[in-house]
Amino acid sequence: MAGGAEVEAANRNELLRKLPAELWSKIVDENVQQNDMVALAMTCRFFREKQKDLGKKMETDLNYGSLFDLRKSGKVVSHSLGWFQWVCDTFEILPGFELGSERVEGAVYEGSLLHYAALQGSVEILRWLMEEKGCKLTLQTGEWAGTGGSIEVLEYLRRRKGYEFDVMACHGAAMGGHLEALKYLRGLDPPCTWDEQTCFWAANGGHLEVLQWLRGQDPPCPWDEGICAAAAGEGHLDVLQWSLSQDPPCPWNDMTCSWAARGGHLDVLKWSRSQDPPCPWNWLICSEAARGGHLEVLKFARAQTPPCPWYEMTCAAAAMEGHLDVLRWLRSEDPPCPWDRTTCASAAQGGHLEVLKWLRDQDPPCPWSRSECREEAENDHQHIVDWIDQQEDVSDVSDSDRSYDGLGIEYF
Repeated sequence: MAGGAEVEAANRNELLRKLPAELWSKIVDENVQQNDMVALAMTCRFFREKQKDLGKKMETDLNYGSLFDLRKSGKVVSHSLGWFQWVCDTFEILPGFELGSERVEGAVYEGSLLHYAALQGSVEILRWLMEEKGCKLTLQTGEWAGTGGSIEVLEYLRRRKGYEFDVMACHGAAMGGHLEALKYLRGLDPPCTWDEQTCFWAANGGHLEVLQWLRGQDPPCPWDEGICAAAAGEGHLDVLQWSLSQDPPCPWNDMTCSWAARGGHLDVLKWSRSQDPPCPWNWLICSEAARGGHLEVLKFARAQTPPCPWYEMTCAAAAMEGHLDVLRWLRSEDPPCPWDRTTCASAAQGGHLEVLKWLRDQDPPCPWSRSECREEAENDHQHIVDWIDQQEDVSDVSDSDRSYDGLGIEYF
């Protein structure tokens, strides 16, 4: 029997090896998200080889934004208690919770594990981490629990651990669209605090029912111009329309059009500008559309009477993100969108050599400062530096002249 099993395994392994590399790339890209790459690589030697061949890193990302996006996508399965036990047995576990550059590379923080368990809604795992491993709750635990939306977890933290929720818990619940969690938090004595950001996150997530409940309380949860901008930025036209239909309407300003342009939501932008009076806009709309590569949004903005204003930062924004098609259109207009040396510096900073070459090949070429372009590229884009050093063109904006119009590259 053992021999038969070995033959069957060998045949299966041989069949797997016959699949072309591009098919393996498609299989892994579509079915294995980053946080499951370790599990794939540890399944067998063949999958470990494939993980390396495809250049996939064996990293588990427990950052807030990454986990939240994964949960929204529906492509992630909650990790079991056994997974948390394996992490604690395998990796260095440090106390507390650190963000950014303060984190020790290769280590896992107690807070990260607690937050992940709270986001998953698992009291069992939270209890094991705190009672068996001695992990301590953090100031951020409430936000993660709110985002997860589990009433059981919220109740466990409050009653069993004496955790005091703050405004971040309401932010998390609104972001996750968890109305029952919000009701629970606001039903505490005293109620968990809320603010304009609570409405902001509900609008940002397109959670109209949550926003309606927030504004229906007595007194209502406060809101401001950021709510319309948040809805517009994510393309939630229904949320925007409802917000403006209230009495009094939710306030808005040019951020609404700017964020809609950044997200490429042409329908939102058109509706906003069709109101009486229209939502205000300014030069940022063209710059944000160019930055996002949203050419149709840009064309609409410029086709209005009068056209939405633009200036040098519009070209710089397109160059920064490598949108050569947008740049070509901007410069083909009559008159062309203005540019300055920031356009070249932005292309260099973004690592877009094709864009930089095109800019300098025009007649006349886009102005530049060699030293500024080198400075912007030297940390991450050596190929840009090498190309700059090979150029013999004598035209160069004076490096001492920093008085050109515009915000400069700091805009980005």
